Amino acid sequence: MGDIKLHINRLSKEVISKAPRKRQESQNKIVNINLDLDAGSANCKFVINSEYSDTFTTIFKEVVSELPLGISGCFSIGSKNFAVGQVAHSLNGNLIEACRDNKIKRLDVWLIGALTSHPDLLTDIAGKRKYKAKPARLKITLRLLSLSSSKKNDIAKILQSVKSFTCSGQVFEIEIANTDYLFPEGYGAALEALRHIPEDIKTFDILDLGGGTITFSTYKVGRLPKAIEQTPGSGNGMKAIIDSLSIALCREDRGGLQFRKENIESALRNSKPTGDGKHSCLYRHGTTTLEIGDTVAHSLSEWVMCYPIVESLLNKVSQSLLNGRYVFATGGGFARYDNGY
Repeated sequence: MGDIKLHINRLSKEVISKAPRKRQESQNKIVNINLDLDAGSANCKFVINSEYSDTFTTIFKEVVSELPLGISGCFSIGSKNFAVGQVAHSLNGNLIEACRDNKIKRLDVWLIGALTSHPDLLTDIAGKRKYKAKPARLKITLRLLSLSSSKKNDIAKILQSVKSFTCSGQVFEIEIANTDYLFPEGYGAALEALRHIPEDIKTFDILDLGGGTITFSTYKVGRLPKAIEQTPGSGNGMKAIIDSLSIALCREDRGGLQFRKENIESALRNSKPTGDGKHSCLYRHGTTTLEIGDTVAHSLSEWVMCYPIVESLLNKVSQSLLNGRYVFATGGGFARYDNGY
């Protein structure tokens, strides 16, 4: 009886040892990417791997036709085709703007839009894949600048839903590597400010004029800056200034001349101080060049007077300066119009 049991055990081991091993599926090596993303109401600013920085207008279209090849900011998520930034104006589809409560809701589009706006990143990664028939795999270490810290759960759900996308016919799987990705808006300016203030300074202020929001923040000095006050004026950023300026420019009969938003933004970006406390701001329309500097100054005055939160925040700036505090100005608004207001 014992011999029979021994024989059965030996046969069982032989069967188990001869059972076919489960073949491990081959996958492409994970590529790590560091992404700093500031998706504002007007523009999306991003830095990839601390080397490449760029910006695009925070608009996109769900394109109704096939996407063109070789165009920046074009990609697919599932069966839907997207085009972000300026290229969206060249394609047909439903236009979506970040300023219409889509900064957080469409964070997935802004994030992938940043990756696909790099001229070489995805092409290089796809070309170096070992298994050409398999998706490229991306692991993103994210730093996200946002005022919506109260919407951390919503942001987390959106980021967790980002699994893959297709760009120029290549499939990319994507994973967010970290959860400590949320930083207050203007934090980059606060980090830079630490390099310029004396050692005995304990606090400093940041005025951030963005596309949709103007924000006044006070930071405590430490190894890293820590915000102790942040007062946003939502809806009162550069978009409000441009809207006010558009209305002011149309008050004068100019024979059917239309003032387009993108042309006004270009004029503000290229404005120059004249040396007498004023600015020259040239608006180009066809063969006509108009000096609109005085109108810009009047519109800025209306912007302050018509929006109580703007006046309140600028009063905070004035008081801080009177108290001898350091105040740093940042944001796309100050990039557009030198010396701010």
